[in-house]
Amino acid sequence: MLANLYGITGKDQYLRLAQRFDKKVFFDPLAAHRDELKGLHVNTHVPQVIAAARLYELTGDKRYRNIANYFWDEVTGERSYCTGGTSNFEHWRSEPGVLSTELSPLTAEDCCVYNMLKLTRHVFAWSPQASHMDYYERVLFNHRMGTIDPETGTTVYHLPHGNGYSKIYAKPFDSFWCCSGTGAEEFAKLADTIYFHDDNSMFINLYIPSDVNWTEKGIRITQQTSFPAEQGTTLTISAGKPVDVDLKLRVPYWAKNGSVKVNGRLLPTFADPGSYLVLRRPWKNGDRIELSLPMSLHVAPMPDKETLQAAMYGPLVLAARFEEEPRERWYRHFTAAKEEKPSSTLQFKGQLNDPSSWLEPAGGKLAFRAVSQNQTVAFASLSSILHERYSMYHEINESNS
Repeated sequence: MLANLYGITGKDQYLRLAQRFDKKVFFDPLAAHRDELKGLHVNTHVPQVIAAARLYELTGDKRYRNIANYFWDEVTGERSYCTGGTSNFEHWRSEPGVLSTELSPLTAEDCCVYNMLKLTRHVFAWSPQASHMDYYERVLFNHRMGTIDPETGTTVYHLPHGNGYSKIYAKPFDSFWCCSGTGAEEFAKLADTIYFHDDNSMFINLYIPSDVNWTEKGIRITQQTSFPAEQGTTLTISAGKPVDVDLKLRVPYWAKNGSVKVNGRLLPTFADPGSYLVLRRPWKNGDRIELSLPMSLHVAPMPDKETLQAAMYGPLVLAARFEEEPRERWYRHFTAAKEEKPSSTLQFKGQLNDPSSWLEPAGGKLAFRAVSQNQTVAFASLSSILHERYSMYHEINESNS
């Protein structure tokens, strides 16, 4: 807040006051690229790094940028679950890269991911990398879209990653959690970050039906898609006269064998997964871009236990779906989850790096099924599960067949 106040007013007194809040015991290890996050309360520290990011932008002090970049890399790479969520019981309770012991009903506090998305916008703006938006997409389509109740509009406090729990939504008039506020803010900003631009390029980061009007360049882009149910998107150009700008389309890390057509013509080259496909030409009114991003099954293993893993389809986390909870348990205080006992971890026989060896399409979009011993288990995208119990991480027993 104080950094932003300095940015608005230009008064040094606000900058000096903001820097009085620099927490040296937290910042100094990050500046030295040391992960000393164990034991810290997550959501009182992510905002401090957002402040460091803003102070870099206002002062040019590269130490602040170094802190923010290292923190982002460490949290997303070593301390985040398959959904992109981070924290357990609101804290980082383990060493970096140790998450198999951190599964409970109180994982992935909503506020933490909300603030990590804020931080991602900063680090992407400094040095646009597809990996930044791969993370953003993962959080958006799994955690963020998977934590709202469509009947009441209320959100969850935690997104359980432990086995056999259900999502607990806030009571519409009785649960004023911190995550109720941040949830409302983030759902009011769903159009944020779909597009970025620099002086001569437009970044298409997310595949969401939308319009963007770049008034300075005189170009408008309309995006039509039902992603992720549709494996790709279509962009249509509106322009009063030809406009010479680069369009940079993110090719997600999970997209193998993608392709692109411009005005119906298949281009002979494409970009590698985890990069941006750059289309450069004068764009005319009515130009049409069709981007194909085929999805396939892949795994998200625990960093410290390869056999404990989640299955993913494109950017979507697939969860085993169990019975629906009684309606009286849909909205309640989140601590009630502490009284529940976790289910045993499901086990499947298959290949560690090939979830198609134990998971198969079940008919219908984004529906799968797995066979474990003598039982068939239904899988669905995590965001589509509302009031049922579910499980994300499963033990895979390597099959020799």
